[in-house]
Amino acid sequence: MIYKIKTIVLKLLIQFLYGFNRWSVLGEENIQSLIEKNRSFILVTWHGKVLSVFKYFSRKNYIGLASKSGDGSLIVDVGEKMGYRFVRGSSGKGGSEAYQNMVDLLKNPSTQLIITPDGPTGPEHVPKPGAVRLARESGVPVIPVVGHTSRSWILKNWHTFYISKPFSKIKLVIGQPIYFTKEQKVEECLDVLKKALTSTDKEASSDDA
Repeated sequence: MIYKIKTIVLKLLIQFLYGFNRWSVLGEENIQSLIEKNRSFILVTWHGKVLSVFKYFSRKNYIGLASKSGDGSLIVDVGEKMGYRFVRGSSGKGGSEAYQNMVDLLKNPSTQLIITPDGPTGPEHVPKPGAVRLARESGVPVIPVVGHTSRSWILKNWHTFYISKPFSKIKLVIGQPIYFTKEQKVEECLDVLKKALTSTDKEASSDDA
């Protein structure tokens, strides 16, 4: 009962903190053009700024990746209340099964995944190869997306985690689709991905919204 109450409270808290903000969204056409063509794709964002992305793409047919830990279960239960579906697994537990499940999903049209390539344990802003390998094997594009909030509470652990204060401004930037080939080395792809996310984060954090 306590756990159920906790998930409801967390969902309502996210709805309150992000539901009354003023949103400015740039690059929506980068996703919409793929959706109109029934193309599958992978959204990637930094773990520390995931909450704005999590809120904006709720109830829009997205699938998230969550670990099999207790924290992962909480994310799943809250996310499902917000319209998400999930694949469970991480590098430490269930990773191979989760990876294959996502490959199979991406082979279908109109599959939309969201992954934080530097989560859930870091290092901060250092992408792990999972999203790149998925994109190379399935042939789908990776799209960087970052949301920046004008006023946030900041939590420090292995990274900087941002929680929006209510009635703030959020600038969400959706970058251009990035296509990788099987001939490209993973290290090269990771460098491209990191630069794209860094550039998208810089644009989201600018004051020209």
